[in-house]
Amino acid sequence: MKKKEIIIIAIILVVALCGLIYFYLDHKDETLVEVISHDEVTGEDTVILQFDMMEDAYYELEVPNGHFHIEVKDGRYRAIDVDCPNQNCVNVGWVPSLGVYTPIICIPNGITIQVK
Repeated sequence: MKKKEIIIIAIILVVALCGLIYFYLDHKDETLVEVISHDEVTGEDTVILQFDMMEDAYYELEVPNGHFHIEVKDGRYRAIDVDCPNQNCVNVGWVPSLGVYTPIICIPNGITIQVK
């Protein structure tokens, strides 16, 4: 290889490394997840729980139809064992820590789980 080729390859590697570092630092706050309760009477949204999806945990919430359970494991989270008629929130499955964040919405219980 010629000297110019080595310099070009080195520059490309440095730019790629800087991009990865920027992506990691920029998305570090995106591991915070909010559980929002919507009050149909007043129309107000209230954050009832905030958690870091990088810390394994299990949360149980009291909701209008009974209980709402959230499992956090290996940088992912999901709704599990939810008392609601249609179970659409449970069918969403695991939401990963990086990539496209799909909010979990339980309309019968007025709950939304989303990345902050």
